[in-house]
Amino acid sequence: MKKIHNTLNHDLLFPFSFVYQDTKSPQNELSDHMHDHYEIVYVYNGKGTFFIGDVFYDMQQGDVFLIPNNTIHRALPNKDDPVTSTIIFFSPTLIYKDMVDDSFSYLHLFDLTKKSKNYKISLPQKKQVKMEEQLELILQETTSRSMGSRHACLLIVHQIILDLYRTRINGKQDLSEGKNYSSEWMKDILIYINEHMDEPLTLTILAQKALVSPAHFSRVFKETTGIGLVVYLNTKRIIKAKELLLETNLTIAHIAEICGFESMPQFYRTFKKYNEKTPATFRKENRIR
Repeated sequence: MKKIHNTLNHDLLFPFSFVYQDTKSPQNELSDHMHDHYEIVYVYNGKGTFFIGDVFYDMQQGDVFLIPNNTIHRALPNKDDPVTSTIIFFSPTLIYKDMVDDSFSYLHLFDLTKKSKNYKISLPQKKQVKMEEQLELILQETTSRSMGSRHACLLIVHQIILDLYRTRINGKQDLSEGKNYSSEWMKDILIYINEHMDEPLTLTILAQKALVSPAHFSRVFKETTGIGLVVYLNTKRIIKAKELLLETNLTIAHIAEICGFESMPQFYRTFKKYNEKTPATFRKENRIR
């Protein structure tokens, strides 16, 4: 299928991107595996695995994947039957926040998703048809660049979010935690990493925990998650550091220690690599007073 890129994500005033019916994985377009934007991924056909947070999902027709900001993710398409999908990539600053009804907010869908650790919604046939029509309307607006096309795109995105929220709330099975599709030792290692972030987590140590050789551990980890161990650990630590910078009054040195960085220079260097700013600048610019 023809792949269409929208370059509007380069506009700081309208941080929005749309990739329509990509027969590869839209996530392969990204330079890293976590960011401050949100994503909605819809699967038309094909097979693959999606690694989001610490959970592995099968990808198949009619699946929608919700990816909140600062969430590790990587799509792993099947080589013989690759997934065709459309991705909506946007900043939460574009989403309507004023609540007429206290029981609903658009971003609550992503909060609920992150809390439940269930990033997948499987749509029934009727809702698949509606979703595909909505995505085609966004395509028409992004390619025509008519007057008000940006507003039209956002209106459709808001409707999509509302529809997905209703589907999730009305489908009790969707509120349970997602399934893992990796080996048992990989599942245990991901849990161990989460619980021991402040400790040294080298390849040798983790391989010993898994009772496999370092070479085997490294190969299986990369094949399963699509991400190398060092990148995964750095990303997890930076995500935790960002949360602590915004939600606590802990000193930057204490946060670096909690997140498992060996030194302040290492913390500053890694944080700036992933966020293009220092921890102090990030806290100052993003913390709600």
